[in-house]
Amino acid sequence: MVVPDLQKIAENMLFSEGFNDSKVLAKKMVVLYKLSKEQLSKQYHYDFGLRSMKTVLVMAGNLKRQYNDMPEDMVLLRILRDANMPKFVFEDVPLFMGLVNDLFPGMNCPRVGYEKLKMHITSDLEKNGFKCSNRKVHHDQIDKVLQMYETQLVRHTTMIVGPTGGGKSLVLKTLANAKLQAEGTATKTWIINPKAQSIDELYGVMDNVTRDWTDGVLSKIFRELNQPLPAGRNEMRWIIF
Repeated sequence: MVVPDLQKIAENMLFSEGFNDSKVLAKKMVVLYKLSKEQLSKQYHYDFGLRSMKTVLVMAGNLKRQYNDMPEDMVLLRILRDANMPKFVFEDVPLFMGLVNDLFPGMNCPRVGYEKLKMHITSDLEKNGFKCSNRKVHHDQIDKVLQMYETQLVRHTTMIVGPTGGGKSLVLKTLANAKLQAEGTATKTWIINPKAQSIDELYGVMDNVTRDWTDGVLSKIFRELNQPLPAGRNEMRWIIF
């Protein structure tokens, strides 16, 4: 089997997205992913392969077109950090940031973009009494909601992990409210308790004799929600379980 040349792929994709210094940036990105795969803890949901790299490169192109005057290395740094940080367990965050700082020394780049969405996230947290008195914690609250938004832009499914009372549901509710105000996008949710039925009742089952398929709760809802939206309706549909 032929192993893909990640550096060549990254270089060509960066060049096609409008980066002039694509060769150097591609090498930095491939080295970062290689070191992350070797040094970070082994988690089932970690992905430092071609699929993850392609997603990050497309996001980098979008950010570059949005901020034409931003240095190219800073654009890539922002995307590498913002696209990967949400999936890391707590212990791996300092190690990953250390690798990023080694490859992009002396660069300080706070999160940019989504200013209107960020404003409505802040407003929604304050209105519902969830603004933390600790300024750093409040900033982290807002950042988690933005991370969820960014993840949904490039992923079909997302898992939120955290302890009971850690704010997982709050992230979803705040994002739904903020998107309605900032983008005019309504969000409808369908909540399923996967433990309330058997696996066959949840996902569906095929009869071994007749070969007839019977939808489960999840497959039926998923099929219905994938029907085209009526003309003029701007709506997001979330299945939560």
